[in-house]
Amino acid sequence: MEHQTHYFLALALPPETKELLFKWREMLEPRLPFKSWVHPEDLHITLAFLGGQASFKQLTSIKKEMPEIAKQHPHFTLRLNGLGTFGKSDSPRILWAGVEESEPLRALQKDIYQACTDLGFSLDKRKFTPHITMARKWKTENSFSTNDLNEIVQPKEDQSLFKAEHFVLYQTHLNRTPKYQPLSIFSLS
Repeated sequence: MEHQTHYFLALALPPETKELLFKWREMLEPRLPFKSWVHPEDLHITLAFLGGQASFKQLTSIKKEMPEIAKQHPHFTLRLNGLGTFGKSDSPRILWAGVEESEPLRALQKDIYQACTDLGFSLDKRKFTPHITMARKWKTENSFSTNDLNEIVQPKEDQSLFKAEHFVLYQTHLNRTPKYQPLSIFSLS
């Protein structure tokens, strides 16, 4: 069965940050029974989820518009900021690594979001909450507890910093691992 393709724009993570998050996963996975864990190559910060609605014309427009946006934003530094969840507190949908508040990240996301809506995409209207999805779907009857999460993973100060240097237009392939294929890379100035 062919799965529907989805597209999204996301901030790419440097290899060292993906490696650190994979180390966190190795510590967390034996203790936290989530149904699926994100492949290290698929770790990212979503800036705009375009869904499966993208036409060829819209994708071409995205590829034309995004370099201009990238030029208007210098690269910047981000910091990982602990772990958290989305969904019910006792059986969460998503386990994520947080990212500290960042005005440059917020400004970049806002400009990308606006450009995508101007191109006719219907995007999620919820407040932007920068995060890196690590796992999905709690799969046990036992209740989930966030108490120990941040004691398990305590990054050193220098490990938690990383540079945001480019964002990517990705295509999702649900039947592959890794799932996300980069279609276009947009370098920040």
